[in-house]
Amino acid sequence: MLSMRWVLLLPLSMRSGVALSSTNAGGARLEPRVPTDSDDMVAAAARSVRTALENGVARQSVELHIPLPPETSPEDLDPWPGGLPQIAEYALPLARECLRKAVKGGSEVQEVVLSKDDGCVQLYCQGETPADDAMMILQPGAETFDELRQLDGAVGDRLLVLVNPKIVGPQSLGLFQGAVSKDFFRGGSLRDKFPVTYCAQESSCRSEDVRLVHEYGKGWRAYYVDDAEFEGQNMISEGTILPLHDDPLAARPSYEELQELVIEKLKLPVYVRKMREAGEKGPRFLR
Repeated sequence: MLSMRWVLLLPLSMRSGVALSSTNAGGARLEPRVPTDSDDMVAAAARSVRTALENGVARQSVELHIPLPPETSPEDLDPWPGGLPQIAEYALPLARECLRKAVKGGSEVQEVVLSKDDGCVQLYCQGETPADDAMMILQPGAETFDELRQLDGAVGDRLLVLVNPKIVGPQSLGLFQGAVSKDFFRGGSLRDKFPVTYCAQESSCRSEDVRLVHEYGKGWRAYYVDDAEFEGQNMISEGTILPLHDDPLAARPSYEELQELVIEKLKLPVYVRKMREAGEKGPRFLR
């Protein structure tokens, strides 16, 4: 049962219920950096959340990379056949530890399932004082928007963090939530109301394996994986993490901006580079 500090804040409809990188480029350490593993990522996320809170940001979003299940095979077209509930199974321990470390005096984290089908879970951590108590919602989506809205009003000035949210703004909620969502988002998007204070994400841009990292107060940085090898949909060996630009970016780069960075840095598409490498050194299996 949740602490009496928060028991009245819970909506009545609530129901109970691997590494980003192991090889970094040598030389000067760049910030923000790609975490070496999930523990490193969680520690960085918690540090970033607390720093943002100390600077008056009590509403935050955190975007965590969720490692694929160990049973994933290279030929799997969908590594998450169980959908959001399966992702939540692997994301929940990361979110739990992030909240515990971010809260001043935080210890045990208590949880309430908001939507089993959407893998949406509310987490609560009691802090050193009532003012330090904090809430987190994992994978909030359109189906749990009412709970998010109620909790946002209930926590007051205390910390509320969204982890890997599945809504973008009013457009995610349909026609029936129009007036309510416009008031909640105040004409903006979710990121306007809950700014991203930490991000560690993998993506693909122009066939390059890209890492996007952000920490509060350190800006954004994009990296690419040099010499990464793929089989099917999955990377089977990690290459070297290298930066796509020199200085941290002030704002999150769009896909088009990432593409410009990739083209400027790498010039040739990855398949052309691999063909040239094979021509110069021979096929990889013969080296």
